[in-house]
Amino acid sequence: MDWIKSKTRLERLKEKYCQLMKRAYRIAPRSKSKSDALNEKAKMVLIKIRMLDFNHLH
Repeated sequence: MDWIKSKTRLERLKEKYCQLMKRAYRIAPRSKSKSDALNEKAKMVLIKIRMLDFNHLH
């Protein structure tokens, strides 16, 4: 079953980041504090993504 490729950790983190940012954007007009919390989570995921990218390059 070569056609089924499992996602790498980096791909999963990128998807999670996108989902968090979309949720933060959608909820922002109703609740700034919840949006800020989601943005903070997304920021932490982005840091992990950058660390993986950096380690992958070197």
